[in-house]
Amino acid sequence: MAVFHVKCANTEIRIHERDHLPPHCHVKIDGRDVRVAIATLEVFWSEYELPPKLRKCLKKHQADMRAAWRNVTIDPPRG
Repeated sequence: MAVFHVKCANTEIRIHERDHLPPHCHVKIDGRDVRVAIATLEVFWSEYELPPKLRKCLKKHQADMRAAWRNVTIDPPRG
């Protein structure tokens, strides 16, 4: 389940109800789940770069994503 869900530049953007730190959203690019830092809009652990139109849309929703993250149940670190 998602605490945040929006379509940006024809791309699904989600923040899951339970997730791990750091604060991030999930973006589907080329069928892959790409994680993007909410604070910086930088892609984590991936060779993908955000298309300018998608980055602009994420920037528009950044405050809403920060607010949504406050409702996420944080999973403890693994290991």
